[in-house]
Amino acid sequence: MSAQTTTVAERLRATSCYSMLPVSSKLVVFETRMKVRPALAALVQHGVQSAPLWDAINQQFVGMFTVTDFINLLLHYFNTSSLEEAMQDIESLTIKGLKALQAKTSVAQPSISLHPMESLYEASRILLEHHLYRLPLVDDSQNAAVIVSVVTEFKILRYIAENCADIPLARKSLRELGLGTYTNVKTATADTPLITVLNMFVHDKISAVPIQDENGFFIDIYEKFDVLLLTKDGSSTDLNIPLSQALSGRSSEFAGIHTCSIDETIGNLMDTIRKMTVHRFIVIEDDVCKGILSLSDILRCLLKS
Repeated sequence: MSAQTTTVAERLRATSCYSMLPVSSKLVVFETRMKVRPALAALVQHGVQSAPLWDAINQQFVGMFTVTDFINLLLHYFNTSSLEEAMQDIESLTIKGLKALQAKTSVAQPSISLHPMESLYEASRILLEHHLYRLPLVDDSQNAAVIVSVVTEFKILRYIAENCADIPLARKSLRELGLGTYTNVKTATADTPLITVLNMFVHDKISAVPIQDENGFFIDIYEKFDVLLLTKDGSSTDLNIPLSQALSGRSSEFAGIHTCSIDETIGNLMDTIRKMTVHRFIVIEDDVCKGILSLSDILRCLLKS
């Protein structure tokens, strides 16, 4: 069956996660006894927002270490003591200890993984159903489990962009498909306190907040990954600092912001995903943020086509 006559869902059902993996790639894995401070530094060094966790004693995958873990830790200390104390404690706190602390505060996340020989469709279904950004591929068919890789919505969408020659909805626009979020979009200004945005991340379950100027024009974005800037030496330990200050140490390697109009076609967006690293699209009209198009919006739409 050719790619031209096969739906996206059928193509993903016929393709294993393993077959999508590159011949050579980098995988960052943390052992649960690792200290939180070097783990956060490793995330920054490798430019990733998360890493699978490995329990060497029990020889098994036990979850993910993410930027959200750090955010929850900051909020815990902000509400109970101080950020200075948080920064002191992460010097001695292990990832296992952090996860135990989260379990007590009811923010522990389930350990979800998938065998690498399962289909990309199954991986997509799990990512969308559980509202996950990433899904570890774990081969537990032998005596000891092996963490093979991590699949994300972006990786699946790039695979679709590179391997599905004729996407049925390619000529349809966001407006025609009703794709994206255009109501109750959380935004901020350069003067918004960082703590306000951190609370948005957790309470509203979002991964980025568009920043507007005093005229309501879109000027920047604050992402979860930007929170790791707080771990750099010399960074402020005040969560009430404005976003403008919080973003002052952003790396020159920042992937950038991808925008589009509500009349952009799926085909053009997939072409961007094929060429660049994309986390989301900010929907702009007359330089004003009108909405946000997530990768899950696009993937869910394509699976139904």
